[in-house]
Amino acid sequence: MNQQNLQATPILDYGDPVLRQFADSIKVEDDSSLSFLRAAHSAVSTHVIPIYTIREFQPSSRTLILGRGSCSQRLACLEALARRHGIATRVRALWVSGRFWNKRFPLTRMFIPSRILLAWPQFCVDGGWAGVEEIFGRLEDLSEHSAGFANDAETLFEAVRLTAVDFEGKTRLCSSSCDLSGFIKGTGGVFETRDDLFHTLGALESTWRGKTFELLYGGKKST
Repeated sequence: MNQQNLQATPILDYGDPVLRQFADSIKVEDDSSLSFLRAAHSAVSTHVIPIYTIREFQPSSRTLILGRGSCSQRLACLEALARRHGIATRVRALWVSGRFWNKRFPLTRMFIPSRILLAWPQFCVDGGWAGVEEIFGRLEDLSEHSAGFANDAETLFEAVRLTAVDFEGKTRLCSSSCDLSGFIKGTGGVFETRDDLFHTLGALESTWRGKTFELLYGGKKST
């Protein structure tokens, strides 16, 4: 871990007054990092309505002001709030098969690329790195009461609270329905900031498919 894991960035702009005020309003049960992350996740889930958009470079403060955002934008908010609280973050670059979104967009599959870049956050908890999918419990434990994430109703951001969102295959032996590793078409490494990830690997919003998607779905409410 280095200073980059804690600093503000154009996307994780926790120095903005709106984001600072939002962070300071979050009530926690104790002083642990997990307690804050869970409370911050709940606060973002309540305040920011889920919509479809692929504007990855939107500042987190802007997402809070608008009160609506994509799963990726809400994950960015969670990262920014964590950094504001002194919890270091970083992101893994996951290349996820376009098939992962087929159930949401059955009529426009031609506009979905074969793989989509997902910035998947990790948080420094008790001296180690924990993925966002683990802040509410071990995947193996969550899988005992979960049918898995089907990506046809509940959003990815909300799902991590009660569902084993398992992109690494950790639940393969105990729950095949929760194992999403088959959708992973590659990894692009770990980045200290999501800004660096998208600047290095590119963002869908800059492609013709992304622009078409934004034209068709941008701003529409997701579930």
